[in-house]
Amino acid sequence: MDTLFFRQPRLIMLALLVIVSAGMPALVSIGRQEDPTITNIFATITTVFPGADPARVEALVTTKIETELRTIPEIAEVSSTSATGILVISVELIETVPPETIEQLWAQVRDAVRDAQREFPVGILEPDFDSDGAGGYAAIFALTLPEGFSLTRAAREAEALADRLRRVPGTSLVDLHGAPEEEVLVTLDPDRTAALGLTADAVSAAIRAADAKVQAGRLRGNETDLVLGITGEITSLDRLRAVILREDASGRVTLLGDVAQITRGPRLPLAEAALFQGRPAVLISAKLSEGLQVDRWTGGIRAAVDA
Repeated sequence: MDTLFFRQPRLIMLALLVIVSAGMPALVSIGRQEDPTITNIFATITTVFPGADPARVEALVTTKIETELRTIPEIAEVSSTSATGILVISVELIETVPPETIEQLWAQVRDAVRDAQREFPVGILEPDFDSDGAGGYAAIFALTLPEGFSLTRAAREAEALADRLRRVPGTSLVDLHGAPEEEVLVTLDPDRTAALGLTADAVSAAIRAADAKVQAGRLRGNETDLVLGITGEITSLDRLRAVILREDASGRVTLLGDVAQITRGPRLPLAEAALFQGRPAVLISAKLSEGLQVDRWTGGIRAAVDA
């Protein structure tokens, strides 16, 4: 064979041409990432139980979740921390789990948490499951607003941008950092409420009753099946101020706006904060799907940001 290539130089050129022709498409299409792909076998489950002491959190919530999780054989270790009003459970899968089955296992973990929720006492918030801790962000943007604009406005603009980035082909995950939770704060006037004999619990119950979010019934016919709803859902501060707290026999009513100051803004204290060049900001971070080319994907990301 070596003498054949020696006598026929054209065969060498032909062989090199075949190798280059086969290798160029592979070189062009091969995945290019800034960071290596990391198989994530860790997850956390965070649950809030307002007002409960650590012993009660451990007995009523932590133990029930751990019992359900231990029925999954692919879980190597479950550790938990129970504190006042909150618990954090860390889950680690066995290292030999095939990468293609990890998402299925995380689905089983979510199902196990939902099974445990059936035995939770009233007042426990929805558990937060996080399995996206591995890997780095390939694109991070900082959104700041001029003086006079609130951070909640920046958070709404950041969420709109995040929706655009999620629609870019190749985007696997988009997270927001430093975005405040927006809340409507009802501050009661203690003198007025005391004079009227109103309590904070009574005011809270009136607000819940006025905010209709459930169906009022169903109308079924031979060819129809209609859901009946009640108008008046609270969608603005003015609607909230108009909530009726009390009505006497003469028709005089007491509205929420008569005894309370109602404002909208970020929930304080902030759960997390972000700074960009010393100014408050909201960070939008995006991850690239495995096996794609970061340079081409970044072009689509920048086009979405420019739009």
